[in-house]
Amino acid sequence: MEHVTEGSWESLPMRLHPRVLGALRELGFPYMTPVQSATIPLFMKNKDVAAEAVTGSGKTLAFVIPVLEILLRREEKLKKHQVGALIITPTRELAIQIDEVLAHFTKPFPQFSQILWIGGRNPGEDVERFKEQGGNIIVATPGRLEDMFRRKAEGLDLASCVRSLDVLVLDEADRLLDMGFEASINTILEFLPKQRRTGLFSATQTQEVESLVRAGLRNPVRISVKEKGVAASSTQKTPSRLKNYYMVCKADEKFNQLVHFLRNHKQEKHLIFFSTCACVEYYGKALESLVKGVKIMCIHGKMKHKRNKIFMEFRKLQRWVSCRGGHPRLGLFSWPGILFSALCSPGPLSSS
Repeated sequence: MEHVTEGSWESLPMRLHPRVLGALRELGFPYMTPVQSATIPLFMKNKDVAAEAVTGSGKTLAFVIPVLEILLRREEKLKKHQVGALIITPTRELAIQIDEVLAHFTKPFPQFSQILWIGGRNPGEDVERFKEQGGNIIVATPGRLEDMFRRKAEGLDLASCVRSLDVLVLDEADRLLDMGFEASINTILEFLPKQRRTGLFSATQTQEVESLVRAGLRNPVRISVKEKGVAASSTQKTPSRLKNYYMVCKADEKFNQLVHFLRNHKQEKHLIFFSTCACVEYYGKALESLVKGVKIMCIHGKMKHKRNKIFMEFRKLQRWVSCRGGHPRLGLFSWPGILFSALCSPGPLSSS
C-alpha cells in the first residue's frame, strides 16, 4: 500500500526516545503520515487534540507514540496500580489491534504495564489481573471500562487509580457515539481528573462528536487531514487507496453471484457483511455447503467469548471467509490481510 508521508520521525520538533525510534524501525515505519505529523507535536506539547482523518490513515500511532512519550516525561514514576493513560475504542477487535501495536512500544520499557479490558471475557479475571500485574496504560471498550469502575467491592478502586491519569484517548469517537456509548463515556469522564491531556480521533465530525469535544476537551486544537488529491470541501471518509467496485444484478441473483465470486477467489481472505445476526448465521451455513475448501466462520455482536476466539483464529489463517454483522467500515483495518470485502444488503451486491 502507498502511504502519503510527511517527513521522518527525527524531524519532529520534540525528539522521540531512542527506543521509540527503534520500535518504529522494527515495524518498518521510517516516515510519518500526515495525521501523525500534525498530531504528535501538539499532543507532546500538552495540547488537547481533536483530529479528523479517514480510517487507515495512521491514527493509531498518532496517539500511541505521544501517550508513551508523555508518560516517559513524568516527573514521578507511575506505581503499579496508577493509571497514566486510558485508550477507549468502540469494538473488541479495534481494542485488540491497539493493544498489540502498543505492546511493540512498551516492550523496551518494562517500567510500564498495560492491560486490555474488553467484552467477552470474565470481568472477575480482569479485576484479578489488574490487581496482580497493574495497568499503567489501559486499552478498553467503554462498556467493560464502565463496569470496572463498579468493582470496588471486589478490591478494585479504579476511581482512585485514575487520579494519576495524564492522557485520555477516544479513538473512533464518531463510532463510539453511533454505537450508543455516549452515556458510558459521560460516566467514565466523571471519574477522570480535569488536569489531563485528551485526544479525540474520528473519521467524521458530527454534531454529536462536537458535543463530546466540548464536554471532554479543554481548548482543543482541531486537525482535519484530507486524503492526497482530495479537495478540502470533499466529504470523502475512506482512504483513497481503497478500491470500490459494484455489480448490478437482480435481487434473487445476488447470493449466486457472491458464491461465484468466492469460488473464483479462494486464495484470499474475505469479509462478507450482512444486515442482521440471523442473516450471518443463515448465510454462513449456506456458504459452508456451496464454497468448498475454504474456512467459513461467522461473527456478530450477539456472540460472547466465541467472538474473540474467531477473530484471533482469523489472523492466523491464509484463506478465510468471515460472515459479519454490523457496520462495514468499523474495524475493517483491524482485520489484517483482507483483499476483498462484500456487503450483502437489499440493494446491489457491492465489493471492495
